[in-house]
Amino acid sequence: MASTLSIFHYTSHEPLGIVSDEEYQRFKDQLLVAFQDEWPDAVVSIEDDEEPYTQVNGVSGQAEKDVRDRIEDIVNEVIDSGDWREEEEDPYEVEEELDDEEEEEDKF
Repeated sequence: MASTLSIFHYTSHEPLGIVSDEEYQRFKDQLLVAFQDEWPDAVVSIEDDEEPYTQVNGVSGQAEKDVRDRIEDIVNEVIDSGDWREEEEDPYEVEEELDDEEEEEDKF
């Protein structure tokens, strides 16, 4: 009987820099989805820890190395995407909007 791939990934705020709790939760949620997309039949868990690390069960040897390498790639892709970050308003964009509103008021 084939064993089931299990991935237990432990992460922390550290690789993300200074982030809010909401951003950190979105990061973990996106990471979980990405792992499940890559390994739909695997048991996947994302947990908090002081230091990031991963436990992989159900594979060994080169297969385990390949899974670990792919996990590292996925983590980096999710971090680099920045999709988990809250959108910050560009102060210049806000200033332009205010200028436009003032121009509209001046027309009246």
